[in-house]
Amino acid sequence: MVGQLEGRVAIVTGASRGLGRDIAFALGRAGAAVVVAARTEAAGESRIPGTLEEAVTRIEQSGARALAVRCDVTNQADISRTVQETIAAFGRIDILVNNAGILTPGSVVEMQPRHWDLAFRVNVHGPFLFCREVISHLARAGGGHIINISSRGAIGPGPGPYDGPRAGGTAYGATKAALERLSQGLAVEVCHQRIAVNALSPHRSIWSEGGHHFRRIAGEPAYRGWRMSGEIIGDAAVVICAQEPGAFTGHILYDELVMRQQGGLSEDEIQQRYPVVA
Repeated sequence: MVGQLEGRVAIVTGASRGLGRDIAFALGRAGAAVVVAARTEAAGESRIPGTLEEAVTRIEQSGARALAVRCDVTNQADISRTVQETIAAFGRIDILVNNAGILTPGSVVEMQPRHWDLAFRVNVHGPFLFCREVISHLARAGGGHIINISSRGAIGPGPGPYDGPRAGGTAYGATKAALERLSQGLAVEVCHQRIAVNALSPHRSIWSEGGHHFRRIAGEPAYRGWRMSGEIIGDAAVVICAQEPGAFTGHILYDELVMRQQGGLSEDEIQQRYPVVA
């Protein structure tokens, strides 16, 4: 995948750690200049490991260009500044990956309304604001790609009867379902500008610093059936961004299926390259 995105410029939100950092690294390795945007600039600013400084260092060590910009995706001024700094540094924008997201635990009855609101502000309103901000720049570059990072949590539990109550992840799932609908609706709106909009989710759960932090607090450290690296979703993002924007848009995608159907890997090759904890 080296060189597939040579000359492109990408912004990745939530890129100080986890899937966002892995996606940013993959885009850089494929030749793109990458703007990593997140709130955690340096060590000590968060209880969870991972910083913008570390992400930029890793990307630059691979030979790619990178720029760190502190950005709260719920803040319009931060988003505008991130876009302006990207244009100032690299002259164009070709790719936006809306990865920043939060999970607010608890059932609907237990959850405070402010936590429900926060989940939608970060997971849905943030991508909405960022998309609005970059569309004119993508069009000016002759077209481009928007990837909204979703989750299998967007798929509801289906009709009952049920065997008992479960912690349903209702708020998180609702935000990701909304994000997927936003993705497909926007894809139709901007197709004439050669801008592709797709939603991409992990097919299997992927380890991240944030997820590990909260699972450890909850006493759920086991990772059987998980991938311990986000390399696969990063590679899937590269494969998507290498497609023709006018032709490949409006999809709800999963990383394994992208690597099989568009990336040309067999099931055995996927399992060998991206192993799962037994």
